[in-house]
Formats: sequence, structure tokens, C-alpha cells
Amino acid sequence: MSNIETSLENIDRILAEAKAMPFSTKLLIDEEELSRLVEDIRLNMPVEITQAKKIAQERRDILNDAEAHAEEIIDKARQRADIMIEQHQITKEAKAAADGILQQARDEAAAVRAEAKTHAREIMDKAERWSDDIRRSASSYVETIIRDTDETLTKSVNEVRKLRQSVRDALSQNAGSTKPKFDE
Repeated sequence: MSNIETSLENIDRILAEAKAMPFSTKLLIDEEELSRLVEDIRLNMPVEITQAKKIAQERRDILNDAEAHAEEIIDKARQRADIMIEQHQITKEAKAAADGILQQARDEAAAVRAEAKTHAREIMDKAERWSDDIRRSASSYVETIIRDTDETLTKSVNEVRKLRQSVRDALSQNAGSTKPKFDE
């Protein structure tokens, strides 16, 4: 279980165990513990963002490596072509061979670039899906906690109102015509 999930479960536990203040909708909670848990969540959230940045950097590195590799292949092809021209008397044959090598180098470089781009796109897509899944899960969990807390608080307020009305009714039955006035 991740640190974020653990912290959120601890927040849920704190809210569930909190005692209500008499005649109030407020809860008594350990502010220091709750602040620590919120800080834990803040410290752990950037891990996914850092990982996404790392993946993006890996993509750039792959593309840069592919580009360098392509340039290296082209340079080697040119060197080989130059050597062939120097070593052979027939310039036309040397030029034709050099052009073939150069074209082959270009084709290989294009293939390496395309493969690197495809791989980088797959890594980025996977990272985005993973990040979106984590965001949706965290949002859903927080929404559930807020909804449950709201329902609990609403029930508590309604119970206090019923108790207040019961006290008024009891006082009015016991006091007869002398009925104390309460501010609403």
C-alpha cells in the first residue's frame, strides 16, 4: 500500500474516531497528527510527476542517442566512400558505391529514429495513463471521504436538532404556561 493511501486511511480513521463537541457540529481532532498526514501526502505526490519527467528525459536521451548514432553511421559511410574513391582508379564505381553506402546509412538512421520515436511515444503514453489512473483513484478516494464526512455531519446536526426539540417539549410540558425562549 502506498504512503498516500496509508495517509488517507489515517485521516479517515482520525475523522471516524473524532469526538463531537457538545451542542456543536464541530469535531475534536488531533490537529498535529492531521497536519503531519497532509504533509506526508504532499511529499509523496510528486513521485509520479518525477517519474513522468524521468520518462520524458529518457525519451529525449533515446532520440539524442539515435541522432548521434545516425550521424556516426553517415560519417562512417562518407569515410568509407572517400577511402574507396582514393583506392580505386575508377571514380564512377567509387561514387556509385559511396552513394549506395550513404543511402543505406540514411535508411538505417531513419529506421533507428523511427524506432526510437515509437519507443519514446509508448513510454510517454504508458506514463500518462499511469499518472491519470493515480489521479483518478486519489480524487475518487478523497471525494468518498468528503461525502462520508458530510453525511456524518448532517446526521449529527439533525440529531442535535431533534434533541433540542425534545428538550423544548419536555420543558414546555413541565413548566406549563411559563415557557423559556431559546434563540434559533
